[in-house]
Amino acid sequence: MWHVEKQIDIPQPPERVFDYLAQFDHIREWDPSVLTAQPLNNGKPAAGSRFRLNLMFGLARVPMEYKITSLIPQRELVLEGRAASFTAVDRISFAAITGGTRLRYQADVKFPKPPNPLLAGLGRRLFRLNAERAVKRLKVVLSGSDPVPKLGFLTRMADQAILPGALGFTRAGYWQARNRRPVASALYKDRTMVLTGGTSGIGRATASALYKRGAKLVVVGRNPDKLEDLRAELRRSPGGSVEIERADLSLMAEVRDLAHRLKEQYPCIDVLINNAGALFNQRAETDEGLEMTLATDLLSPYLLTRLLLPALGTCNGSRVIQVASGGMYTQGIRVDDLQFRNAPYDGPTAYARAKRALVILAEIWARQMEPLGISVHAMHPGWVDTPGLARALPAFHQQLTPWLRTPAEGADTIVWLAASPDAARASGHFWLDRKIRATHIFPGTRESGADRRALVKALDELVGL
Repeated sequence: MWHVEKQIDIPQPPERVFDYLAQFDHIREWDPSVLTAQPLNNGKPAAGSRFRLNLMFGLARVPMEYKITSLIPQRELVLEGRAASFTAVDRISFAAITGGTRLRYQADVKFPKPPNPLLAGLGRRLFRLNAERAVKRLKVVLSGSDPVPKLGFLTRMADQAILPGALGFTRAGYWQARNRRPVASALYKDRTMVLTGGTSGIGRATASALYKRGAKLVVVGRNPDKLEDLRAELRRSPGGSVEIERADLSLMAEVRDLAHRLKEQYPCIDVLINNAGALFNQRAETDEGLEMTLATDLLSPYLLTRLLLPALGTCNGSRVIQVASGGMYTQGIRVDDLQFRNAPYDGPTAYARAKRALVILAEIWARQMEPLGISVHAMHPGWVDTPGLARALPAFHQQLTPWLRTPAEGADTIVWLAASPDAARASGHFWLDRKIRATHIFPGTRESGADRRALVKALDELVGL
């Protein structure tokens, strides 16, 4: 018989850890040797629930079927696995400790017939290695990685070098980083997450990923038909829950009405994702007399975040995520002409300045909201193939189509920021592909402290705060 035993402490409540591990198909998130895992029963896991796994053991692909033989909520979980040439028993016990859960993992493998002595020795070592890797990764996906994320020297140099930085915006950058700092789906379950601009492109991909991970999702959009279509699509598959809210976020009156409804229905909001935005090639003003890009891309997330602070502050460890753009690198903030009334209008420039302001706000808010237990993050998704990009920048879209990311690849860092323990320890930064990035590349884009104070004052005046 082969035997291994490990113990880890996890800063999550026992009920969350137990529910996560009882849904044993989640093993693919924390055991690197598991290729696929699927439940064979519907409904909540119980004694008798079965799961089919395919795992790699050395160079061999091993199909297995596991069954829960004993389940005592928040105390013990026992599973028995069967393969063609061996059986395995996994016993996991849970104990509440200060600040989390102490988890004890034991695994035993038995062989009906004695294996070859040489192969048995190699197999035993491989078994122990796989078990140690799995338990270590389980701790990482539930607790976070070491060390705390920071902007490293090499990353800063790569960002400031034009060609490496641009290549990082493409699909190549995503594929290089897609497994960085993993996070367990348990950390999304039953958390209330408000997402603006969730009916198409990156927003729709974000909505789908959050729903599949068990979030209580609230999607805000302008088009009621698209909202209903999204809700129906998500509800056709297992996941968390999804509700919809219609609002034209270019109008501050509708933003205020939306915030009022959200606070009434969801007194505790865990995550606010300010994703709604658009690039307009011609200058236009809203019915409230605000330039359209400024109103949609900057004023609405500013006002919505400020108005939702009571609901965000009620939750433990809530987050605000600002979806910016790599285009902001080309611009600094111009507080003296936020509405483009004194200079010729250029759509990409207006868009980039609004996104620059979102990044500045993330840094300001991180300090201001820390006493409330709220972390604030800005990110950019890279270059993503979306209908909005094709409409606004057709030549750019056509030339770079083979290199553009899918909406799901662009959404990855948004989804990660919504629950990652690592992100919670690194508030106020700008992210791409789950890594902190430089915020300034070109000269002349860095703002002063006076610029920041003037920006906040101007935004307060424009939205009526």
